[in-house]
Amino acid sequence: MQAGPPERWYACLAVPSLALAQVLAEQPELRGSPLAISDEAGVRVADATSEATHRGVRAGMTLREAVALCPRLAVLEPRPARVRRIADQLVEGAASVSPLIEEAEPGVVFADLRGLASLYPERGAIEAALLASAPGVLEPRVGVAGERFTSWAAARSAEPGTWVRVEPGQSAAFLARRPADWLPLDAETLRRLRLLGIHTVGEFAALPGPAVQAQFGPPGRRAWLAARGRDPEPVRPRPPAVERVVEHVQSLPPLISREAILLGARQLLRRALRQPRAVGRFVRLVRLSAVGEEGQVWERLHTLREPANDEYQLWIIVQTQFEYAELPGPIAELELELGGLTAETGRQPGLFVDHMRRREQLEEMVRHLRVRFGHSPVAQVVEVEPWSRLPERRYALMDYEP
Repeated sequence: MQAGPPERWYACLAVPSLALAQVLAEQPELRGSPLAISDEAGVRVADATSEATHRGVRAGMTLREAVALCPRLAVLEPRPARVRRIADQLVEGAASVSPLIEEAEPGVVFADLRGLASLYPERGAIEAALLASAPGVLEPRVGVAGERFTSWAAARSAEPGTWVRVEPGQSAAFLARRPADWLPLDAETLRRLRLLGIHTVGEFAALPGPAVQAQFGPPGRRAWLAARGRDPEPVRPRPPAVERVVEHVQSLPPLISREAILLGARQLLRRALRQPRAVGRFVRLVRLSAVGEEGQVWERLHTLREPANDEYQLWIIVQTQFEYAELPGPIAELELELGGLTAETGRQPGLFVDHMRRREQLEEMVRHLRVRFGHSPVAQVVEVEPWSRLPERRYALMDYEP
């Protein structure tokens, strides 16, 4: 096998339980203690650490049941805005290594490694580059294999901060020992597999293919192929990113008054326009995001009819969005994005507004001429006798009276 990645290999950059990883990165003193993240409704467990799962805490159970099983359980509210920001960092980091990437879910990014052998000729170089592209405090993991599902299973099997490569021809043997819950199937199908006594990927792969498809449909067939090391799913590259600049600020203590929020937004706008990527460029869209003290998210997206690069014009848009917004209490984080950067301006005329505007301008000009000359020097063609054979009788000129 060549030192670099083969022609058809995939990599998976993964941070299992991204929401928990984000909390532990910000509060390292919680490491080693039973911890759970609640759902947005604050009723059920969305995710839990291994210390909590060892005591019976599972995702989906109510918080009351979880606390009864583990009295020392610390329950934290979700922070979707922060999790999304970290997920974007993982995507951008993977994109710096390979141009063909796909975000399967927050915290799981696949990369197609075709054509990268010359850039990363040494064995393990591309895995090290992917690990280095992610914040180390999140303890990322990398898996490399000839199939998409196998690369994900390899990343999930790796220790935090390490990588696992599955050699060609070893995918089926590697996957055979993994739990059946790792299969790319919905929760109900996985429950049915447990009822049938199938607990490992190898046991699922040993089933007859036609019987699996008859029982579980096309998704079951795809999972069966993946379990045998023949995953047909490719990496679907994301569309080209719209060029943008982003500015972000955190406030301690949180911003309470609307005047303070507007001041912070004005500073973000000025910083964004001073970024080298935005200098001399025109903006097509403005996205505003605010995170409340309790983690609530407020977001607005405004698409400009005509691209603009004037700070005052952009500030009017930002100011208007905040003045009429119902913000989620005190604001702990503000973010401003100027997107769709372009070097040229464009106009999008309306169907009727511009026509009416031109007519009003014409009538105003005729009035000025009447005042200056005492009569209207502008005439209009009027149809008089359309049936006449003589052109002079068909139409006549009349003074234009607005």
